[in-house]
Amino acid sequence: MHDATKVVLGSTKSSFRVVENHVGNIPAGKVVRLKSDDTISIAAADGSALGISLGKDLSDIGYTSFCREGSAVPILLTAAFTPTIGAQVAIHDTTGIAATKDGSSTYVNATYASAVLTGILEDGTEANVALIDFPGGL
Repeated sequence: MHDATKVVLGSTKSSFRVVENHVGNIPAGKVVRLKSDDTISIAAADGSALGISLGKDLSDIGYTSFCREGSAVPILLTAAFTPTIGAQVAIHDTTGIAATKDGSSTYVNATYASAVLTGILEDGTEANVALIDFPGGL
């Protein structure tokens, strides 16, 4: 039976998306940033946000797929954080997940399209996620 409150990380709920990949490994649901040495990271200090990780590339050759632009893209949430639909998304500067805006997080060009949902991680465990929209890229 379909459960609308659960989202599989690594997928999007909308067909509007631009997906790319890059060498490296960032778990699904976290921001992907490009460092000056052409490696990827989740840390804000390492570079601008490229997109949200969709996890290991389906070809399983050491690449991470990430959504550069999209609608209804799942992102992990910090503990006890409840986003407001339509509010701007802030990403924690060191963990790469959505958080309350404070001195340890930075706004990106995205808004929340859902409240808290249950996300199914790559290893089958569950975590809190929300869907975000960023049609012009992060």
